[in-house]
Amino acid sequence: MDLQRKRLPEDVPTPVAVAVADFCRRAKAPASPGLVRDALALLDDDDDPRVRQLTDAEPTARLGPFAVVDVILGTKASVAAEREQTGYYEEVRKATRDRKPPKGPAAPVLTTAKKAIALPGPAPSAPREKKARGQSLQEKIAPHKRRAGEFDREVHTQALPGTHFLPKRNLPAPRGRFTTVDPSRASFETLFRPEGKETVESLIEQVPHRIALLRTLEQGYVSKRGEDLSVGDVEDVLEEHSLFEVIEKKEREGLLAALIDSKGSLSRASHAFGLTTEELEKLIGALGVTSEVEQVRDRYTKEALSSENLGLRLELLFRGRYLEDLGIEKKFQQQLTRQLAALVEEVKDAATTVPTLVDMLSRQYALHAESLRRALEKLGLLEPWLKDKR
Repeated sequence: MDLQRKRLPEDVPTPVAVAVADFCRRAKAPASPGLVRDALALLDDDDDPRVRQLTDAEPTARLGPFAVVDVILGTKASVAAEREQTGYYEEVRKATRDRKPPKGPAAPVLTTAKKAIALPGPAPSAPREKKARGQSLQEKIAPHKRRAGEFDREVHTQALPGTHFLPKRNLPAPRGRFTTVDPSRASFETLFRPEGKETVESLIEQVPHRIALLRTLEQGYVSKRGEDLSVGDVEDVLEEHSLFEVIEKKEREGLLAALIDSKGSLSRASHAFGLTTEELEKLIGALGVTSEVEQVRDRYTKEALSSENLGLRLELLFRGRYLEDLGIEKKFQQQLTRQLAALVEEVKDAATTVPTLVDMLSRQYALHAESLRRALEKLGLLEPWLKDKR
């Protein structure tokens, strides 16, 4: 594997880096954006189409970013997977971290030749060794040149003498030209350009909603001021490329499908949709689907309160969180208590023991005997019946 960088990590096209990061995630070997760019720096620009062709297919083995580069360079995928498992590419990453890309040929320097006249004289003596000199003032104040792949070092400031008793203050984050921007992430402003539309469209196909899109963009982009991105930033770039309706349609369909699968439970639907309950409720309001959501929840609420399916109601009795989510926990228990009390009243004279009572009711109404017994105990219907028998 060639360990010489062909370009700087920041020169790697963002769509290629995003595609490799997503491929590694699907291959069960997720990597940071900086690590992906370090690996892709080992390839030329001419290799980018082959990288996109590889990442568009489904991964067949566990491949990290350096393994992807190794496959592009001619290594079999099975061999690259074995190297990934043994930690070979971690050593490759350390070896390539401080290497510079090769420089182009130096520009020719024009010199004016002068005629030399040979004069007799003593033989030339050996050149004297120059004395070591310290850094000049210009060298001391010159800006530090960072090499490719090298991050800024931390500067540990020492406290001034006599100030140890002063409390430490939480100073505001630097702003403007003093802001420190992560060099491994691209500027979010680049997505507002016309060529950024293709990147945003490819990401929309991979995520279910705008919050997931925000989390994905945070991996590879940073705002102009170096601050974290927000949902508003994502919505602005969607509006810029006329993609807001596309993601809204996807969110609406996915949200209603998750709600139906969870039988009207908002908490279970939010978990399946990759959101918190609060985020799901905000998304429902933003999409304007409050009436559709209420219709789905009302359908499952009526099903839970219906007295026709007694077997289902016995199961729901022990799902308190689901009933609480629908807002019918107290009403449900009251109705089920009255219904079971009426059934016990019908057979109380014929039954002599609890097992006999449970067996008679389970056979007559095709119920699960153990679920029926637990329901009678939880609702407190067995104790009054036993007192009457005594």
